[in-house]
Amino acid sequence: MEDTERRSTTNDFVEPVLTDIRSTWNIIKPGLESILADNPSLTFIPEDVYSDCVNEKAFLFTSPVGFLVLTIQTDRYTKDKTLYMWIAYTYNKGGHEWLAHEAWIEEVAKRSGCKYIEAQSHVRELEPYALKRGWSLDTIVYRRKVNE
Repeated sequence: MEDTERRSTTNDFVEPVLTDIRSTWNIIKPGLESILADNPSLTFIPEDVYSDCVNEKAFLFTSPVGFLVLTIQTDRYTKDKTLYMWIAYTYNKGGHEWLAHEAWIEEVAKRSGCKYIEAQSHVRELEPYALKRGWSLDTIVYRRKVNE
């Protein structure tokens, strides 16, 4: 993202680039802070993402429309790999910019030897769209705080 200008994609797809988080921290950190402000149930802090990327436990991809942090998780029983879309951030909020990236994400999963792709969202309105696009609802997590 260093040499690319932030812009919305209309029909132009710009392939995301694997990026060293150290070179774009000043751009990535405010996006992470925005995600955390909008999602108080998330427990990580921006520096956790930084650490995971620097230590190659997660991978930052940037494009003119935003950034994506991916991890690869291995099922401990089947050994199947899943490409997990941990964090997705677009500069144009509500523009569904990630939709143009579906084929690219699929290709990253294939190249990484993954059998599945997973993502989580608190946005309930995404469900009907995702189901129509070939995604399946795997689990719903209910959480309750323990009374003190």
